[in-house]
Amino acid sequence: EIRVNKLAESEHYEVYKEYETVFLKAKSSDKIISIGDFYGDVAKAIISPEEEYCIMAGCGVIVYRIKAPYIPYEYEKNTSQWRELYRDGNVWIMDIALRDDILIMQMETGEKENISLKAIF
Repeated sequence: EIRVNKLAESEHYEVYKEYETVFLKAKSSDKIISIGDFYGDVAKAIISPEEEYCIMAGCGVIVYRIKAPYIPYEYEKNTSQWRELYRDGNVWIMDIALRDDILIMQMETGEKENISLKAIF
């Protein structure tokens, strides 16, 4: 059982971090899956209001689609379960926010970038 560092919570899910790994737990079961891994630890995670996505930021961003088959996160794997942005190790994302389906990323450089979640999937 993880429950040490809770990052986000919604009606049906909780998101935790342990070291550099991020986990999603369904409240209705004991099912816990790895949904991300960040060099230097994850800075922030948010669950979209409709519980479609969990967005994690730190060294880049991982957008995990919360739906079956709930594939555990792996580096350098192409799957429709998640998308990765700025994961080359050069960009630190200081903050993230969600407005409708638009992800707003605040870069370490002070720049902001907006991207549609629907467009990346």
